[in-house]
Amino acid sequence: MIEFLLQVAWETWVIFKEASLFLLFGFLLAGVLAVLVPAQVLRRFLGVGKIKSVLWAAAIGTPLPLCSCGVLPTALGLVRQGATKGAAVSFLISTPESGIDSIAISYALMDPIITVFRPVAAYVTGVVAGVATNLWGSKQPGDSHVPAREPATEAAPLSATLPDMSPASRREHQPPPPGRMAWPRQVFAYAFGELLDETAHWLVIGILLAALVAVLLPASWIEHYLGGGLTAMLAMLAIGIPMYTCASASTPIAVALVLKGLSPGAALVFLLSGPATNLGAIVVLLKFLGPRIVAIYLASIAGISLLAGCGLNWVYRAWQVNPAVSFGKAAQFVPESVQVGGAIVFIGALVVSLWRAPVPVEWVWLRDALAMLTGVHLTARRLQVAAAVALAGLYLCSGVFTVQPGEVGLQTRFGRIIAADLGPGLHYRLPWPIESHRLVERDRIRRLEGGFRSAAQSDSVERALARQRLTVAGPAHPVPAIAATGFWYQKDKIPDEALLLTGDENIIEIGFTVQYQVQDPLAYAYTVADPEGVVRSVAMATLRAVVATMGVDAVYTDARRDIEQQVAQASQELLDAYHTGIRLAAVSLLSVHAPEEVHAAFRDVASAQEDKRMIVERATTFAQEGVNLAAGEAAALLESALAFKEQRILEAEGDALAFSLRQKEYLRAPDLTRFRLGLEALEQALPPAQKILRPGAADVQGFDLWLLQPPGKKGP
Repeated sequence: MIEFLLQVAWETWVIFKEASLFLLFGFLLAGVLAVLVPAQVLRRFLGVGKIKSVLWAAAIGTPLPLCSCGVLPTALGLVRQGATKGAAVSFLISTPESGIDSIAISYALMDPIITVFRPVAAYVTGVVAGVATNLWGSKQPGDSHVPAREPATEAAPLSATLPDMSPASRREHQPPPPGRMAWPRQVFAYAFGELLDETAHWLVIGILLAALVAVLLPASWIEHYLGGGLTAMLAMLAIGIPMYTCASASTPIAVALVLKGLSPGAALVFLLSGPATNLGAIVVLLKFLGPRIVAIYLASIAGISLLAGCGLNWVYRAWQVNPAVSFGKAAQFVPESVQVGGAIVFIGALVVSLWRAPVPVEWVWLRDALAMLTGVHLTARRLQVAAAVALAGLYLCSGVFTVQPGEVGLQTRFGRIIAADLGPGLHYRLPWPIESHRLVERDRIRRLEGGFRSAAQSDSVERALARQRLTVAGPAHPVPAIAATGFWYQKDKIPDEALLLTGDENIIEIGFTVQYQVQDPLAYAYTVADPEGVVRSVAMATLRAVVATMGVDAVYTDARRDIEQQVAQASQELLDAYHTGIRLAAVSLLSVHAPEEVHAAFRDVASAQEDKRMIVERATTFAQEGVNLAAGEAAALLESALAFKEQRILEAEGDALAFSLRQKEYLRAPDLTRFRLGLEALEQALPPAQKILRPGAADVQGFDLWLLQPPGKKGP
């Protein structure tokens, strides 16, 4: 429980540190605006024209720093003094939705996109509602303008409890300033007196709720149920309309919800609907303006808020902006000392205002309603007793702690170790200062960087990611990016660690990482005060010793693996000798190159060596290719000669065999063979000519074969 309260306190301090300077500036500008703008200006432009009066009312009300409880009597007074009902409705909407102070805190905790979008949406909402009221708000034409009269005495009970918080009404009853230099005192008195008294309680509640949301609410729940879309906007609208909150107090809550995964459009719906409406104001408006105007009032707020939320989501998607990264950038431009000083000054002014200002009437009404329902009347004495009991209970419950899987708990009593192996689960110890405990993550692999440091993310992103780790409702997950495409990485070099001297007296720049794990939780927790510093020093010492025995070329090329193994072995021996309880998992050389001053020259030399090697390899390849081609041609010629030789031998053998076969046939039948050989000779000598064979006259008597038509004969 104490750890949870410390987390809430830390989140509250972070919000105060980032927003206080801008809040001080916003309150100061609000005081200047309230004191230097005459009261008659609020009435001068609000009673003429159905559209002109609305435009002026929205323009005047947008920068005024009034919440709904302060703007309500002011707007009703404007109606009684001659302003149109549309101008009053426009003033009722645009004034609480935006203001100098809320714009300043929006710029401090959010980004410029929503800082510009918020007052523009408030102005448009006020104009739309005011024009609609003047055109359709009255049953009879021309009834939108109420003649000036004295304030009614039969106001509703809630309206009677609402004091007129407007700066115009205050200055009307103040005596004229004694001199020209009296206005700075009036600005300071109004800004950090009356205006801060009006918003102090609600501002504290809003910042505390934002801190609770950051610690308790898991991002997975927001992402699953209220991540984006129309459903989330309707949910924020349903929450914002009945609930009372001022523009400045609602901003930290919206920031915490967006960092947990809520879409910026849904957050804008909450920022527009929450400050502009609440149940008490709706009851008063029903009595003084009627249900028709109240319906227009609520419909305009709901409709324009939803449209503005959809438009804002479209802008973030079109510009590929992730609100989890862009929120809180304004505070980075302010020095840390100035932020802390502004936070201290604003917290002091807030404490004085809380002590001076009365409790808001809504809180009193809630106390009375609770007393009627439960029969328990809250008094100062009872609150003190309840606070004492709660503090005692918190003190006793501070001894409850949980050991997560992969962790080991160490319990001490007045500094003496009484348990060194507490396993995962729920445990209890006596409250501090009697007993204390320490948790050591034994299974986690830790990573240490040498020679460089990964560039730290912005404070807002680190805080956003830190909020996701410890939640009560369940485990958390990273905030989803809205149309984010890509990532970036940057590292900062540490010259004192990165520059090393090699064995051949060359300087080399090395960036490395060391991964280690807790082996003995007791030794890790109580033997060394700074385990990470010890591991870093040991790794640096062993790396320098190993590199000092090698040449620069070996370190550049093929000796990296040997260096990593030697450094890991030597470092582990030193850590064991120091009884640190640490086991090294790996040592990795990530970057090995020359220093920045000579890095370009080294690259030129390396490029020249690569070019030389490339030319030599190319010439060797060409020579080898020529030799291979010549050898191939020689082998081809040899094979061709051998083939020709075999061909001639086979042809000769075939001719000899054919001659011997013809000889055998001739000896067996000389005449027939002679006749056949003659025919074959004719066939070879006269291949294209047509040939006719005719037997001799001695062989055939009286035979005549006409293969062609006889000369001189026609017909068949």
